[in-house]
This record gives sequence, C-alpha cells and structure tokens, in this order.
Amino acid sequence: MVDRTAKFLFVSLLQGIWLFATLSPAAKSQTPQDYLHSLVGQKLILRHFGDIQQVKVKKDQLAGMQGTCDVAVLVKDARWDKRHVRLQWEEIGSPYLPGQPHRVCKNTRVFDQGQIKVTGFESGESSDSIAASLGLILQTPEQYLVAAGIPFDLLPEPDVENPGPSPAPPFSRPRVLLVVNPAFSEEARRTKYQGSVTISAYVGTDGRVHRPSVTRKLGLGLDEMALSVLPLWRFEPARKLDKPVAFQQSMEINFHLY
Repeated sequence: MVDRTAKFLFVSLLQGIWLFATLSPAAKSQTPQDYLHSLVGQKLILRHFGDIQQVKVKKDQLAGMQGTCDVAVLVKDARWDKRHVRLQWEEIGSPYLPGQPHRVCKNTRVFDQGQIKVTGFESGESSDSIAASLGLILQTPEQYLVAAGIPFDLLPEPDVENPGPSPAPPFSRPRVLLVVNPAFSEEARRTKYQGSVTISAYVGTDGRVHRPSVTRKLGLGLDEMALSVLPLWRFEPARKLDKPVAFQQSMEINFHLY
C-alpha cells in the first residue's frame, strides 16, 4: 500500500510539472502580457467562480478558494495591468467527474460571460509566477483531474487518417474520466429548444476524442456547441491485452433546460 501511495504521489508530481508547462506555453516569455496573450482562445476549466459575473480576488486567496461552481470556458481576453491580471471568459459548458459528487452552482446564473481581476502581484512578477497562480483557478483538463485525485499522464497524440476497426473481443471499452456538458446556444436557450445530438468519434490511446462528426443533428447551434467541448473530455483508453488501443464509438449528448 505504501509503495502504491508513493508511486501515485511521484506520478502526480511529474504530472504537475508537465501540466504547468501545458497551461503556460509562453511562461518563459519576456513579459507577463506575452504569457497572458497565449491564454486567449484556449478552452479551460474555470474553478469556483462560474456563478459570479465579476470577481475581484487577491492572488494570495486563490489557494483557499472553496466555491463549487466550475465551468468550462473559452478565454476571450487576458491582460496584465501593472500588478493586476484581468481575464474575460465565455462559458462553453460544465465539467463533471463521473463517480464523484457533482459540483453545483448555488446561484441561478443569467449570464454566460464573466470577468476576473486578480490583484496582489508584484510589479516585476514573472510569467512563471503568474501562471502558477492562475493555474489554481484556470485549469487544463489534466490539471482538473489531478486536483480531483485522478491521475492522468497521457500526452496528446495527433489524429490518424484511418484509426482502423475497433478491437475484437476480449477488450475493455474506454472509461470516461471527465465529461464536459455543452452550454446552450443563445438561439436554443431563447426558444427553449432541447434534445439530443449523436456524435461518432474515436477515443485515442491518449484518452482524447479524435475526429468527431455529428451523425444525428439537432440544429439551432447545438451541434456546434456539442462539438466545441469534446476537446476537453478525457478517457481511460480502451485496452486489449493490457495495451491501449483506439476505439470507435458513438456518443449521445443531451441538451435539457430543466
């Protein structure tokens, strides 16, 4: 038991090093703004603040945040303002870890965008330091899993032109580790339109969704919303003879207002 615990801690440490680099591809840039600019356009998971439209928080308070409203976001803007970081985000979905308590938003939200201002940085703060602070609340799927105690150390792999047929039995199917339920499109929300989208894709040996395509459409922008969050999903890959294999599968994504 001690050996397994030590191994888990060691793997988590390695993941933390790699995940820090994943979230901060420009952390070695000369200026904080260079790093923050690299976040724009990224799809990440915002912890704690999903039900608060405008947030002002000190850097030293980030590690102790206890909010339970996590949302998947598209980073719309990120700026360095002297000793402050300003972030603008747009919600694209809500994360869920199967088998774990569902993190809920206590407030009824009527908005799908928000702003965060993080204060308390030094005027000469390094990009590495800013990335470490923001990584407490703005996380990659891998960081989000590790924070929940779920090890995930698979590096991304490129799409393959033809993944081939699914393996012949016996094999184990992919097991989903992180689901991101897509947000409604504005038109569908306004008209209270709902239903299900069916997507065909394959789960690669890297535990990520590859080459998704809609096989049963719903319309009103919901097909696009479903596709937009799939890069954030993570799986334990299918296995045959204890080796990870790519697996073709169909996924149904539901849109329900109530």
